[in-house]
Amino acid sequence: MAVEHDVLCVGAVVADLVAHPVSRLPEAGESARTGGVELQVGGCAANAAVGLARLGHRVSLASSLGDDVLGRFLHDQLKRERVGESYLSTSASTPTGATLVINVEDEDRRFISAVGANDDPWPEKISSEAVASAKVVSVHGFGLARRPSVEDVERIFTIAREQECLTLLDVIAVPGDDLVGALKRILPLTDVFMPNDDEGRRVTALDDPVEQAAALRDFGAETVVVTCGERGLVAVTGDGTLSLPAAGVELVDSTGCGDAFAAGFLHAHLGGEDLEGCLKAGSFLGAACVTATGAIAGLPSVDQLEEFYRTHSLTFEEV
Repeated sequence: MAVEHDVLCVGAVVADLVAHPVSRLPEAGESARTGGVELQVGGCAANAAVGLARLGHRVSLASSLGDDVLGRFLHDQLKRERVGESYLSTSASTPTGATLVINVEDEDRRFISAVGANDDPWPEKISSEAVASAKVVSVHGFGLARRPSVEDVERIFTIAREQECLTLLDVIAVPGDDLVGALKRILPLTDVFMPNDDEGRRVTALDDPVEQAAALRDFGAETVVVTCGERGLVAVTGDGTLSLPAAGVELVDSTGCGDAFAAGFLHAHLGGEDLEGCLKAGSFLGAACVTATGAIAGLPSVDQLEEFYRTHSLTFEEV
């Protein structure tokens, strides 16, 4: 029997080793001191799942871990966060994925990833019942690992569409991969596509986020939201274009902010909000995320998110 859940999050789970910000990257052979290094839950799908679980949603994570120390750490953390693990596989032969997160003051973060068990054929274990029992099916970080493949996402999203589940996709654009060809197959099955502007640029060769979103919507997605960090976001639908600035917060670490945005967006969607409400909730959750080190430390509870709404204001701008 399939597990009942509001959201099925599909994609990578890794152990993040996050360095607190340094003033500059060390030269070759040089050392640099940081204020701390933390081991945390990471991976786009896991980050989004934790964000949704903290907001009270029933969420299951579909991914794969190794049977090792890092895998056991992640199992314990996900259980503590009340993320469902019914579709979380364990590999006896492949290690758990891990990512080094390098933060430099006043620069975007850098990632070095070993995807590990995320490359295993775990999506084959996602049943039609698992998809059909969800209200939302979201695929996170597509392109980082070999799985889920294009064929995996096509199968999962086709079932979701047949069951009238919302489908959401975000990507990681790895240089050299044919992401354009993959997206032309997947986006016609996608309700909401959420790249950031760097990813949008790599796929479309366009610099302007509005032009990126319009071009990506031509691939077939119903709604395209391009997030632009401290410059906010743009969203393009069949009804027009929306622009929303970022919430003003003190940036500590932007790791996981896109995953937090997706969680906030889906939280509002599940609560019956319209697109503007979903975009605001996503922006607030993304802003909360960047106020702490790592992808999940700043993710709020429902009460904390409500306080964020009371103390911050966002207004849509003309495009």
